[in-house]
Amino acid sequence: MDTPCVTTDSTGRDMGIYLHIPFCRHKCAYCDFAAYEGLQAYYDAYVEALCHEIELWVEQYPECKKIPVDTIYFGGGTPTQLSLEQLGKILSAVSQYFTWKPNVEATIEANPGELSFAYVKGLRELGYNRISYGVQCFDDALLQLLRRGHTAEEAHRAVHEAVEAGFTNSNIDLIYGLPGQSVEDIRRQVRTAVALPITHISIYGLQLEPGTNLHAQVEQGRICLPDEDAAESMYDCMLDTLAEAGFERYEISNFTNCGAYSRHNLRYWQYKDYLGFGAGAHSFYKGVRRENEGYVVPYVNRLRNHRLPLIEEVVIDEARAMGDFCFLALRTKWGLCATTFEETFHRSLEDTYGEILERLTRQQLLEQREDSWHLTRLGAKYGNHVFAEFI
Repeated sequence: MDTPCVTTDSTGRDMGIYLHIPFCRHKCAYCDFAAYEGLQAYYDAYVEALCHEIELWVEQYPECKKIPVDTIYFGGGTPTQLSLEQLGKILSAVSQYFTWKPNVEATIEANPGELSFAYVKGLRELGYNRISYGVQCFDDALLQLLRRGHTAEEAHRAVHEAVEAGFTNSNIDLIYGLPGQSVEDIRRQVRTAVALPITHISIYGLQLEPGTNLHAQVEQGRICLPDEDAAESMYDCMLDTLAEAGFERYEISNFTNCGAYSRHNLRYWQYKDYLGFGAGAHSFYKGVRRENEGYVVPYVNRLRNHRLPLIEEVVIDEARAMGDFCFLALRTKWGLCATTFEETFHRSLEDTYGEILERLTRQQLLEQREDSWHLTRLGAKYGNHVFAEFI
């Protein structure tokens, strides 16, 4: 696909674009995202609405056309529920209204077992250069419990087919703390994962969200989850096993074996602008956080009436901006840099948060290296406690 290429705008800024595709073949048992099954009849209307949202946004904020796009991320839901033609139409809209940097990172999320090799090859031909598979685990019984639509064998095949199709940058997601899991199970899961031809792994502890199928099963006593101590042991095991396999931890939940950082997700952690399009998408632009209508039909109807589908806009004041900047930076291996903080907010990090930094350092949750503060391994384990100090 032909895309206009520039290197930067006059301010040195660039932009990330997130596109939310809220459709799934099956709703996973643990999922509380804006994702829906059984809405195939709305796919075409949704694509039309999404493209129109992009058009309306640029009409309202025409300066965005001058900011080069560095990352494009299709998330969900399951973006690959759409046809190649539908995905191509969305990419064409992004190309029409935005300029792309020459080395733009274009990611698409996918589920193993749902894609033919021809489809994966078609994704690469459309211009996607990074693929992220929701593997979650390599245990068929657990995959069935989670209502995942693939087997362990299909997960293996999907990763290898992505490489064969030309993807040199691929991620898989893994979840720990699942029903019946043990530390040994986790060690086997990670060793299975790192043996695959992947460049990136994201790990997540199971979050039991009210209203989900899994939450109901736990509440009814039909299944039991590992206790907190067991989940912590699994977390430690994952860190150790990934490190032994040469995977660098560059963010609390993210690892790479070749410097293949997720550039799009780095935008979030580095407090950079990004625009979100689609039902339930979020944006952060010029100090304002925005949220879209999360349900498909109201989203489509708003755009048919030529209205942006925003349901909330929050102007971030300086106090919140500084707190957000700090806890997001601490999530990464680069840490919270005093110089960058001062350049951003024109005030001293030590004067603003010195007492908090000292206390967390005494508690061995933070450590200082030159002019930056970093989470210790203990601090990363109890990251939410650390982050709460800045919010």
